[in-house]
Amino acid sequence: MVIGGLLIGRSTMASDSIPVNVNGRSFKAGDSIHFSWNGQLINKSTPTGTLHLWIDNLETGQRWKLRYPILNGETGGSLAVSRDLRPGTYAFNFLAAENFLEISGKFRRVKVKTAFNYETRKYDTVSIKDLDGPVKYNVHAAMLNRMGLLFDEDVQVAGDGSFRLPPIVFGDTARLVFDTDKMDYLIDVRTPLDTSFVPFYSKTMFISVKADAPAERVDTSSYQFNVSGFYPNSITLQEVVVTGPSRTKQFEDEHVTPMFKHINSRTLSSLDNDQLLRMNNIWSYIQANAPGIMVRENGLSRNIYWRGQRVSVFQDEIQMNAGDITVPPSEVALIKIFPAGTAISARAPGGVIAIYTKRGDPYDLPPSPYTYTVKGYTQPEILWQ
Repeated sequence: MVIGGLLIGRSTMASDSIPVNVNGRSFKAGDSIHFSWNGQLINKSTPTGTLHLWIDNLETGQRWKLRYPILNGETGGSLAVSRDLRPGTYAFNFLAAENFLEISGKFRRVKVKTAFNYETRKYDTVSIKDLDGPVKYNVHAAMLNRMGLLFDEDVQVAGDGSFRLPPIVFGDTARLVFDTDKMDYLIDVRTPLDTSFVPFYSKTMFISVKADAPAERVDTSSYQFNVSGFYPNSITLQEVVVTGPSRTKQFEDEHVTPMFKHINSRTLSSLDNDQLLRMNNIWSYIQANAPGIMVRENGLSRNIYWRGQRVSVFQDEIQMNAGDITVPPSEVALIKIFPAGTAISARAPGGVIAIYTKRGDPYDLPPSPYTYTVKGYTQPEILWQ
């Protein structure tokens, strides 16, 4: 088994009746919720498994999904209650499953059809057709996160194109890259925990998050946990995945000055998303993700407009002509878009685009069309918000 990137400490809490234990039922902003799992109490000292924690807000129906690796029958975690978290009653649904985080997938032989894009002056993919025939060959794979190199070995690919990496324990996310020059292949990557699982144990506990004013009493008797969705009569909100600090936020904290942290800005990031790596250039990516922005090119000149008004462009917080910016997508960390009226540039009636290049983060792997971001386990200590 390959282990890396996530440390799980042995819990000192115990329970005489149930394998999951929480350090309280009522908390306020600034408190920490600690929980532990001991499968030995129900004769489930499985060497590997996963403890899922799905949290439902009983008032809104908002749901958080977390998961922790069970190693030798035990695991645990901590949630620091943010001051931004809505006060109320929350259902903590603990689900223990024998499934462990494994990465598998399939190589597909394909025929790719391209067409010339006159706006970007590049060839874009317009269709992909699967081809028959065997795929069998070996390929090198590497996986890296902020803790370092997690996997760096050859992977055997079966005749039908399928492959499987050994179990890997890591927290947050990791970058997975396949080193192959066979450009007539596509790779589908799967992690079973992201699809479905069958728990061998489940337990629901109700946790209260208090505000300064007394909270209204909530009837929990009608709550029924539904592993496939939300409970009845709830307001379905977009699912929020609770993780530790994102790489985007860490980059902004370290490299973005206060002037460029305007509250109304929009951030496009390649640090937690692979979409930019798959684009021909950064301008196509900006146009696709920022409605209203137009890029006009005439020879070597390039002008950017937002709803008809000229936009100023910065690279690493130095104002430049848009035509002089030739940084490839693989070298871009963030793109921040500011509306008109910000204090960054008085000569920007249409707003500002600020492009930030990567700074040698060890998490970054060499550019490759076969690059994937894989979600791992939840960090042992996180901020719940």
